[in-house]
Amino acid sequence: MCSITGCGSGKTNLEDATVPLALGLDVEDQKLHYYVSAPVFSKDIQKKSREAEGIAEGLRQSKNQQDAQFPGSVAGRNYQVIVVGKELLKYKDWFKVMDVTFRDPRNTITDRIIAVDGPVSDIFNFQSKDQPPILIFLKAIVESGSKSSATVSTTAQELHRQLYDRAMTPAVSEIKIENNKIILKGTTLLSHQAQYRTSLTYQESSLLQILKKEAGPGISLTFPVDKLQQTVPYNVDNVDKVSFTLGGTSVKIKSSYENGEFRYKVNVKSIIAITEKFLEFELLHNFNDMEKKLSEEMKVAIEKLIEKFQQYEIDPVGFGFFARAYQYPSYKEVQDNWGKELSRAQFDVEVDLRIAATGAVE
Repeated sequence: MCSITGCGSGKTNLEDATVPLALGLDVEDQKLHYYVSAPVFSKDIQKKSREAEGIAEGLRQSKNQQDAQFPGSVAGRNYQVIVVGKELLKYKDWFKVMDVTFRDPRNTITDRIIAVDGPVSDIFNFQSKDQPPILIFLKAIVESGSKSSATVSTTAQELHRQLYDRAMTPAVSEIKIENNKIILKGTTLLSHQAQYRTSLTYQESSLLQILKKEAGPGISLTFPVDKLQQTVPYNVDNVDKVSFTLGGTSVKIKSSYENGEFRYKVNVKSIIAITEKFLEFELLHNFNDMEKKLSEEMKVAIEKLIEKFQQYEIDPVGFGFFARAYQYPSYKEVQDNWGKELSRAQFDVEVDLRIAATGAVE
């Protein structure tokens, strides 16, 4: 029989305790709604988690409400994931709701922050026979997605740092319910006030991780190759895409300040392996042509991503770090409105891809 202990409180059998591991926050009818999920350890109960919900002005105020909805002793609130709805993300400074998370030392600050495209209630009430309990599943898909750079993995502590560092803006993972399954959607980008700005797809998330120098080898990217198309039997449209994985990637970012504007030179170099192509294109004897085409396509994709950051006046890459380090007097004058200043910056992007492998068939 498993048990948990506390100072001066003897022991509590695990099956008699409640350990909340997932927290949800959302806004409905201009009121803060909270959702909590805790695992059920009893072998006699088929459903392996128990959920609670309610309305409260803050998390500390909701404590008694939460306790009233769970049987047995509530053994701490070391959440593994905190799910935040987009309706709440529309409010500036919503992050203040989590003040107790950092003020009370008994709380953990390593919980993964996850944005949901839709009501948080749908996530906590979701039931599927082929998916584990929500609290386990959500953490697992975020961790696996971040390893492949399809999203980011942002803890409460990291989000706090990103919000209070004026040289960058936050990014958190994003999920949604689609075809009766909870899936990873990509990445949510926030402003300095934690307000929702825009979302990134899987591939955009991978490019973000590359620019942040946080992407490991093995990232898969797919780009169209202009003027090279091949028809496949199941699709009436022409297929012109080539997929590849990146090996070791070098990213160099240099900043300068000229004529009242910040300027950046971004240089990306990587060794790649072709993993899929439908094109009737001979790779073995045309490496240079394919390298140039893929390099150009990746360069355009990065430029469009940076333009997206500038459009929404955000800086999830942290270009502000370079300005603060190398052009501090100029940066200091605009640091309180860095997102707007970055929207005026000029970027020069160069990508150099070298093909190292084309697969066993060529």
